[in-house]
Amino acid sequence: MKGSHKGALAGAALLGVVLLTGCAKPDRSEIVTWTDEHGRACTGVAVVDSEDGDREVASIDCDYPPEGRRPGRSTSAPLPD
Repeated sequence: MKGSHKGALAGAALLGVVLLTGCAKPDRSEIVTWTDEHGRACTGVAVVDSEDGDREVASIDCDYPPEGRRPGRSTSAPLPD
C-alpha cells in the first residue's frame, strides 16, 4: 500500500510540474541594430527573457559603413517566423 501511495504522489508532483511549465511564456528573440562608439553599424540577436525582460545579445556583427555613408538609427524588431 505504501508503494502505490508514493507512486501516486510522485505522479501528481510530476503532473503539477508539467502543467506549470506549460503555462510559462516562452522567451522571444529580436534582431537589434545599433551604432557603437567607433561609428560601426552593428547587428545582433537579442534573446528577451519572458520572466523579467532581461536581454542577452549574441551573434554580434559590426562593420564600418561604406565611404561617405552613415549608419541608420538604432532599431529592434522580432525575428521573422
